[in-house]
Amino acid sequence: MAKERIIIIGSGIAGCTAALRLMQEYDVTIITKGSKEESNSMLAQGGVAAAMTQNDSPKEHFSDTFRAGCYHNKPLAVRELTTSGPVVIQKLIAAGMSFDQENGELALGLEGAHQMPRILHAGGDQTGKFLTTFLQNQLTKINWHEHLMATEIIKDHDQAIGVCALDTKNQLHTFYGEHIILATGGLGQLFPVTTNARTISGDGLALAYIAGAKLADMEFIQFHPTLLYLNGHCYGLISEAVRGEGAKLIRKDGTAVMEGVHSSLDLAPRDVVSATLSQEIEHGESVFLEISAVKNFEKRFPAITASLDKHQVPFRETKRIPVHPGAHFLMGGVRTDLNGKTSISGLYAIGEVANTGVHGANRLASNSLLETLVFGEKVADYIESHPVKQRNQPVSVSKPKLLQSPHLPEKQKLQEKIGEALGITRTEEKLTEFLSWLESFDTAYNSFEEAEISHMLIVAKIIATSAKKRTESLGAHRILKGVIK
Repeated sequence: MAKERIIIIGSGIAGCTAALRLMQEYDVTIITKGSKEESNSMLAQGGVAAAMTQNDSPKEHFSDTFRAGCYHNKPLAVRELTTSGPVVIQKLIAAGMSFDQENGELALGLEGAHQMPRILHAGGDQTGKFLTTFLQNQLTKINWHEHLMATEIIKDHDQAIGVCALDTKNQLHTFYGEHIILATGGLGQLFPVTTNARTISGDGLALAYIAGAKLADMEFIQFHPTLLYLNGHCYGLISEAVRGEGAKLIRKDGTAVMEGVHSSLDLAPRDVVSATLSQEIEHGESVFLEISAVKNFEKRFPAITASLDKHQVPFRETKRIPVHPGAHFLMGGVRTDLNGKTSISGLYAIGEVANTGVHGANRLASNSLLETLVFGEKVADYIESHPVKQRNQPVSVSKPKLLQSPHLPEKQKLQEKIGEALGITRTEEKLTEFLSWLESFDTAYNSFEEAEISHMLIVAKIIATSAKKRTESLGAHRILKGVIK
């Protein structure tokens, strides 16, 4: 009997977790837009949050997650995340995944809005890379397809049955399966300044929307406070774990930025810190991370150290790292239940592309990698316990509708416009103007590059529309009343 076919779009931790669970009994194919090494999972520095000690508990983790999410979270989703977290971590350790230790015990870090240290890390500040590589190395029974951008979810009578994808030579490929899993990550590359991998531009969100799936909470986009900032350009993330180890945000004159802003000072929720830094920068101030209190900085943060050396930052002498906020994480996404099921039969979403309600209006630090692990397992559990009949004959599929000369904006211009309208602070006037500007373009395409811009346009419109509907500020969505001159 032929195996059920599973198509996973995305090569990060969420997709790899599901694939690893399913590859023995199913025909599993992973499609990824870039190489399998290109994902936000690979770039994740901070670690994985989980209640792993006797003085911690899922209940405490639940409380911190809810507080950071401004109580907009869904309780059942947060409970699933925090109670399953220690279980999936123990399973990884038993399988051979090595997290950093101190004196024979797990080395746990502290990050913003956590009430106690509970962040596991690997390779210091290379947790995502170590964990993704560990999972990918075990995927011995799957079909890999790299450098393919999914452009359409194929449906048959409201059932997802396959995927269309373009390669870099603009050739169309089709894949059929009984289960289609979106694990494409978020949308950071919509913005001019971001921590995200170059391939992360909202493709999965656009695919789901075009297919008719429900999306939710798209106005909630988290901006990370600390990206390395030099001469008007940003060069990657400076992990929140650096502040967890004692670094402080200061102005050029050495005064503390977060003093008097929040009781947790530099470890306040990310929306608070990012908004504060943004205001300082708008007023002409330069902002730095002062790292003199961080013990063994170079040993604890080898990847950050390498980046600072690469960009010739004299941090050893000055003890300062110049920083700037940038787009980081989407709390919203394709609406799913706790099993990853979307509103379309046969279509699932896991990881950042999904909206389970676990993050609320603002994600708690290091809950993202935990989410990929927990819900990657959950979707596999569901598929294993709900067998479906394999389709003998796929429906015929027509190629996407193309125009000879699609009217699309230049990518950099689109990113600039998105940054202006959908950044840390928004106004109704800017949102209205931006939506009007978007209406001047169509979303047709006839190439790999144009398909990406088309997806960006679609997702930008969804975000702006959602942001305009939420007239009060909440968490990562900050909207000012009146006109900003």
